[in-house]
Formats: sequence, C-alpha cells, structure tokens
Amino acid sequence: AGGEEKGSAYCEDGDYDPYCSPVSSSQLIVTEMMILAGEAIGKWQQNLEQGEVVSSDEEYPQLPNVLELPFRRQPSPDFKSRETEKRQMDFLLQMNNRYPHAWYARRFFNKVTVSEKPGPHFGMGLDCYVQWTSPIRRLTDLQVHSALKRYLRRRRVNLMLQKGMEIPSQISSMDLGCDISKIEQKTTTNIDPIDYTSGLGMIFAGRPIQSSSGNYWLFEYIRQRVDGSDEEVMFESIVLGCVNRDRFQYAIYVYELGLEHRYLSETGKLDEGKKLWLKVASVNPR
Repeated sequence: AGGEEKGSAYCEDGDYDPYCSPVSSSQLIVTEMMILAGEAIGKWQQNLEQGEVVSSDEEYPQLPNVLELPFRRQPSPDFKSRETEKRQMDFLLQMNNRYPHAWYARRFFNKVTVSEKPGPHFGMGLDCYVQWTSPIRRLTDLQVHSALKRYLRRRRVNLMLQKGMEIPSQISSMDLGCDISKIEQKTTTNIDPIDYTSGLGMIFAGRPIQSSSGNYWLFEYIRQRVDGSDEEVMFESIVLGCVNRDRFQYAIYVYELGLEHRYLSETGKLDEGKKLWLKVASVNPR
C-alpha cells in the first residue's frame, strides 16, 4: 500500500536519498583509472597499427604480429526523431527529479556492441574503450590480457630473429599464440586468434542465472526482515515513471534495497518523483 512522503535526507548535491552514503575518494580513483586504462590500451593499439613496421628480410623470417582487441562501442542516441520524449527528459531534469530523469534517460541509450574495429562509446564519452581491468576479472578481461602478452612476446621474438639470436626453448607456441616450430623451419605461420565472442557468449548466457540468484537473496532478505519483526515492514520508495497508464502501473525505486520494481497504484495516478512508503504484504523468494 502507498503512503505519504516521510522523512528527509539529502546528498551533498541536494538530491533526496535517505540511504545516501559518502562516495569514497579511493573508489573514485580506482574507477577513473580503470576507465583510463580501457581508453589508453585502445588508443595504443590504434597507434601500433599505424606505426609498427615488421622487417621483410627473408634471411630472418618474422612472426606476423597484430593485436586485435574487443572494442566496446555505443552509438549516440537519436534525439531528433524523439523530440517529445527528449523534452520530457529535459523537464524531469529541470524539476530536479534526478532518479526519474536517470530512469527515463535509459530508453535513449543504444545497445553496446563489441567489435574488433574501434568506435566511440557514447555512455562513457570516449572515442574508444576496451574493458580489461575489471576487479572481478571477467573472461573477456583475461582474454585481453592474454592477447596483449602474446603480442609483446611475439614482438620480442621478432627482435631476436632480426639479430640472429636463438629463441629460448622455454618459449612455447601457447606463449606466442602461433606455431613456433614453423619459425625454425623458416616457413610462414599464422596467429591463432582469440575468439572474444565465445567469452561474451558465456557472459550473456550467465546473466539470467546471475539475475535470478540476486533476486532470490534480495527477497530472502526481505522475508527474514518480515519474519523477524513484530511490526509491519515498510520501505521508502520513489516513483520513477509510468509503465502502463491503463493499469496505473509504475516503475519505482526502493532506496534501502537498491531495487527497481513494478508497482500497481491503489490510489490512481502518481507523479514522477513522488515518495511512497510501501508495506510488504507477502514475499516468496522462490
């Protein structure tokens, strides 16, 4: 059931959030450095393609050496064909309805794609971006690490070949990503490419499981709150926007839970940014 606005708490920028906590300076630094590293390696790779020259001396055969990376790309939104929606989004921002504004703005964002060709990422405001520094070390992160190390090793081996040096026996074909035995026979060899799409496929396949697991423990937490309390359990929420006007269905954000949820209004029309206290009527984690 819905209730009237209750309580007051504001972030440093004046936006209402009863569960707002200070942003850690160290966390911001780590975030910025991760983004910087993703942009830097993308630009470095493009400079390599433009500037690196491999010797064609037949006396000292060279390994083909190309660094291919999975660039994350996101095209700019098409605001011109959606002027009415754009005005509504701007209006929410002008009214300082920041949560509804952020929720409404998501509809303009295009899907992120992954390509070996560099391209801009609108959401991050970058000319190019490669994800490879995630603290949780996704599979694609490790694939980029492997591709970069193989590239640097092949470059070092090529320098050794140019100088007529013997390649250490400890270096394997796996280290270089190509058949090293063909180098010794002075025949051409091809690079064994890393299939970034396989890693992305595993990530996409795992997302429904990840989402289901997260929802289960979230609702289990609510269930334990309800079972362990003699009083009604209520959560403060904000109305993000209307999803279905005929049914009075709204998207709401539950502050304490960090949860976006669908809510059927019992009191009719609700305005964006309205605060509600919602009582837990029932909860079933499964």
